[in-house]
Amino acid sequence: MAKLPKSEEKELLTKLDGYFTASLDHPTWSSWRTNALKCFQYKEGDQWTPAERKILKVRGQPETVNNQVKVTLDRMVGQFVRQRTRIGYRGRNPVDKPVADTISDTLLFIKQQNNLEFEERDMAEDGFTSGFGVLETYIDYNDLMHPEIKVRMEDCFNIGPDPHSKRYDWNEDANFINRWKWLDIAEAKELYPDKAKQISQMTDSEYTGGLLSGIDSFKKDNYIDDKLKRIRVVECWYKTKKRESKIIVSNGQVHNADDLDKEDLVAIEAAGLTYKVIDRIKIQMKVGIHSGGVLLEHKDSPFEHGFFPFVPYFVNRRKSGEPYSLIYTALTLQDAINKRESKALHLLNTNQVIFEKGAVTDQVSLANEVARPDGQIELNRGYFEKFLINKNVDLAVTQFNLHNEAKADFRRVTGINPDAMGEKSEMRSGIGVARKQAMTDLIIAPVFDNFRRTRTILAKVILGLVKQYYTDEMVFYITDDINASRNVTLNANSDAQARLKEGIYDVVIEEMPDITTMQQEQFEILTQMLPAILPFGPFWVKTLIELSDLRNKEDVIKKLDAISGPPPSDPKISVSAQMNELSPIERAFFYDKMGDPDLAALIAKQGTPPAHILDNQTEIQKELIKAQTDGQKVQMDMAKGMMDMEHKQESHKMDMEKKRSADNAGNSGQA
Repeated sequence: MAKLPKSEEKELLTKLDGYFTASLDHPTWSSWRTNALKCFQYKEGDQWTPAERKILKVRGQPETVNNQVKVTLDRMVGQFVRQRTRIGYRGRNPVDKPVADTISDTLLFIKQQNNLEFEERDMAEDGFTSGFGVLETYIDYNDLMHPEIKVRMEDCFNIGPDPHSKRYDWNEDANFINRWKWLDIAEAKELYPDKAKQISQMTDSEYTGGLLSGIDSFKKDNYIDDKLKRIRVVECWYKTKKRESKIIVSNGQVHNADDLDKEDLVAIEAAGLTYKVIDRIKIQMKVGIHSGGVLLEHKDSPFEHGFFPFVPYFVNRRKSGEPYSLIYTALTLQDAINKRESKALHLLNTNQVIFEKGAVTDQVSLANEVARPDGQIELNRGYFEKFLINKNVDLAVTQFNLHNEAKADFRRVTGINPDAMGEKSEMRSGIGVARKQAMTDLIIAPVFDNFRRTRTILAKVILGLVKQYYTDEMVFYITDDINASRNVTLNANSDAQARLKEGIYDVVIEEMPDITTMQQEQFEILTQMLPAILPFGPFWVKTLIELSDLRNKEDVIKKLDAISGPPPSDPKISVSAQMNELSPIERAFFYDKMGDPDLAALIAKQGTPPAHILDNQTEIQKELIKAQTDGQKVQMDMAKGMMDMEHKQESHKMDMEKKRSADNAGNSGQA
């Protein structure tokens, strides 16, 4: 980092601090942090305020938490995992297909290298809870100093965007994005050794001079934690804008307007060419790292793509730009559920006693006995009719009814119904249940649709990093098949690779099934198919699988054969049936097994065997019937032999039992 003059450094720090303060204190994001923190507390079961807990303790009410927030979030995360997809690229034109395939394979490699499905799930869970999640992209150099594209989930509370940004994609209208982290003072000095002295001065409570004191706008609490001896380091990515003019010549050349004078333009016209002047705004991304009044680092963005390295996920946004989640809109209903349930349980466990003064001698003993199911209450003489115990059962039932209504309202707001939760509901028909589940999917569909928008932005950022850093020839392995992996070569001597390097291609970003999702899909298809086709036998099971839309059906058939052991038995055709009663397929199969595949193929094609074959059908049937009869006779003889043997064995056992009984009787008489 080139050292800046004091005045420029002070000006830069003031700007960076202004960006940080705006994202920290602006009502849009200040309100979001407050609400998001509350959502996370409710998710974790912390749903009573200290004041409410104090009141409950005085009343003796239970602090019940019926956590519908956690259940709802778990269901949304589960649905996200179940419908998991991945990003791919498709060529807009046929000539772009090889390039699109190469980019898709590279992105799949990056996904598998980063375990991106888990990073995305964690980020989505942040979004489902708070309304906002973030992924970070960066370059990491491994032990061999090879650049690796990394994608990680960033804590949503560590990000401070431009509060005036309203577009989903920050690259379209945001001027800056802040990311901050709290570091121990010793760690900060180790990371920035040339700034160690300034860091020490900044954290010295008695320090009053230097650059820090010269900037009145700095708030010490924003950067310094005296109690934990930490400082907040803010990494600010911001855009600089500069107007520039370009001269575009008809032969394709592009020049800076400042580089050409009047004589150059005359020469262009003399050569029979034309030109036009285009004014545009040039945007350059920079990054400044600072803490309080200390500028730790400042440089141009290392990424040529010109994007922010942070990719947002917004579940919902207000018109002001403030994110919010589905569960935030239902927190008041969660409060009602807890309070109604607590009140109802309290009423069931307590009774109201009304009595005239003098009816009882010991009121403390009275309270203890009333609370017991077998309590014994002693009244003074003459006060029996002036003593009354009110059971609170009716009031408890009312509270439980209100509790159930609040619970139903919560599920309507969040789009979660009992059927989606696997609970018993009033719906009895499969169609009714399917309709209610479809309504649930409609309510939360925008939540998942926004995630696809996030994926699109991420794909653009990663593509820019691939073009910049993956320039050497490299071979990597990917798994996009259920059974096997394959190797992909990047930057080889091919036309597709050359087009990728030069950026000469036109691709469309799209989603495709993830390998785990594909496996689940395969399972569901087979589960639906098998009950319908199993009665027809293994041969037809395999046939229908071959005719289905099942992916990798050849592999499925191979696995079916391997599991079942020997090849499945051929379909049985009754030889007593007339040949003209068989279908063409059965006839073809019959003749194929008879050793005449040519005739089988002819019958399969024409449907009817030639006339001379029909003349011989009777003789063929006779032979088959005779063979079948002989086989049956052999089987009957074997069965008769087995029955005779079993009969002899039983007779022998009975004789032995009789002899044993006689011997026992003789021994008893002798005794």
